[in-house]
Amino acid sequence: MRSAVKLAVALLLGSLIVVAVYRADGDKAAPTAVKASPPVVSAQPSPSLRAAEAAKVQTPAKKKPRKPVAQAQPAARKKSKRTVSLTFDDGPSPYTPKILNILRRHRVKATFCLLGANVGDYRKTARRIVREGHRVCNHSRNHADFTTLSRSAARANVRKAQRKIRNVTGRSPKTFRFPYGASNSVTRAVVRGEGLRILGWTVDTRDWQGPPAAVITRRAVRDVRPGAVVLMHDGGGERGPTVASLDRTIRKLKAKGYTFVLA
Repeated sequence: MRSAVKLAVALLLGSLIVVAVYRADGDKAAPTAVKASPPVVSAQPSPSLRAAEAAKVQTPAKKKPRKPVAQAQPAARKKSKRTVSLTFDDGPSPYTPKILNILRRHRVKATFCLLGANVGDYRKTARRIVREGHRVCNHSRNHADFTTLSRSAARANVRKAQRKIRNVTGRSPKTFRFPYGASNSVTRAVVRGEGLRILGWTVDTRDWQGPPAAVITRRAVRDVRPGAVVLMHDGGGERGPTVASLDRTIRKLKAKGYTFVLA
């Protein structure tokens, strides 16, 4: 009797489970659908959720643009740098110490193109040029016109001046400036063969003509450009106007934003 009751209950329960899993359209669910396991939540997001996530990926938040940093452009900074080199030819002479005093007062360094023949007569001044941080340049032994010299004569002239400057000052020049700026392919080859860089100029104050100090200053300041090399003289004649012009020339160049570098 008990066995019959248990069998009837089992059949009834089976019928209820089958009825419960019928689909809404009347189809039967697969038999595996009746497995008594906990409901599984799908790991796949809904279409609307996928669209929202895709929108987030495709449209990142806009960042505020950064202002360009000028320091990150060294090339541009170099172009805007205003430098000038002051150079003095034909010394040393009695005027050179006065020029050195003005340069020291303004804390400006310059390049002195020395004649070998003068260095021996003004040893103390030549040594002072080096001691105070200025640069020495070979300007030949005796201010000869190098376009009239043979290869051997040009070489001897350069070497004698080089040796004299080195013996007196303890410093070997690395540059050479031709007297009068006069040279040819032969003499230029000689100078370069001695390991010297040829130094020219871009601004000629023509102080050797003896103009007033105001004219020398006006020429130097008017014609200067960034990177300019200014030609003046501390020897070779009356250089009082050059000395008198130098203080005002330096002040005006500084007022225009120039800094002074060695040539």
